[in-house]
Amino acid sequence: MIGAMLDLTERRQAEAALQASEEFTRRILESSTDCIKVLDADARLRFMSPGGLHVMEVDDFGAIEGCDWRGFWSGPDHAKACEAVQTALAGGNARFQGQTPTMKGRPRWWDVAVTPISNPNGAVDKLLSVSRDITETKQWEEHQRLLINELNHRVKNTLATVQSIVGQTLRNAGTLDEAQAAFEGRLFALSRAHDVLTRENWEGAGLRAIVAEAVAPYGNAREDRLHLEGPDVRLPPRVALALAMALQELATNAVKYGALSNESGEVGIQWTLDGTNVPPCLHLRWEESGGPPVQVPTRRGFGTRLIERSLALDLDGDVRIEFAPSGVTCTVDAPLLPDGLPLAGSR
Repeated sequence: MIGAMLDLTERRQAEAALQASEEFTRRILESSTDCIKVLDADARLRFMSPGGLHVMEVDDFGAIEGCDWRGFWSGPDHAKACEAVQTALAGGNARFQGQTPTMKGRPRWWDVAVTPISNPNGAVDKLLSVSRDITETKQWEEHQRLLINELNHRVKNTLATVQSIVGQTLRNAGTLDEAQAAFEGRLFALSRAHDVLTRENWEGAGLRAIVAEAVAPYGNAREDRLHLEGPDVRLPPRVALALAMALQELATNAVKYGALSNESGEVGIQWTLDGTNVPPCLHLRWEESGGPPVQVPTRRGFGTRLIERSLALDLDGDVRIEFAPSGVTCTVDAPLLPDGLPLAGSR
């Protein structure tokens, strides 16, 4: 009698423990956002957790129940899934990363673990597959890769620009001091343009910001000597850098020989965007007045060549410099591709 009672008590305790274990497992499955699946020995779907149904966008599990889980993978990932099943059926644990869409066709990346489930006799008769959505992680990794490639590209381009500036500056300077001053000014202009682009994550820059930064060091005490007028047009990075370097050359020459070399000269920088053309066309004009009488140079220096040739090439447009007696003028006519358009709210 006492033995029977003890046996009954042990059985009830075992049943209670089993119920508690099942409840614990159920709550884990319900709270997990991973896609938890049970496969039979033939790798066919027999169960999918609520979180799995949600993340895989499964409206009717009955429509896929019994399907070969390996069939959800394609290409190299199909081979990974097959190998993972074989490893788990042999009693091992497998893991891989692969890409397969949800049931509604949305692309997703998954971190997948496949482990064996043994029966009381120790034989593997089921498999547990847990898939975690790592799409955001993969997108971030791809974004980082693109950023590194873009950084390498920019560094190479910047070094090539600096190398060109050094070579041309040394060839055209009369003295070492003159070369140093010219090089520092050009390098400073490049740095300021980089600052503007960095603030915009190198996705482009507003023309007004580029112009303002390029001529800011040359305004002296009278800010009204520099007149900027035009809509805030967004420029691609390459165009913004080229324009900044050209404006720096114009401003440097104005300080040395032109309108900014005395106390009364002024510089007007106006630009418009002609939207009647496809693509729209940018018209920019640099005009000096009130400075000493201008003399036409006997040879084209590096600064002039940089403006007329390099700027025209980078903008795929026309650039003209005229040495009128009343002051130097520079006109730029260039088409703007879709990434060079007016900024929202500009006037």
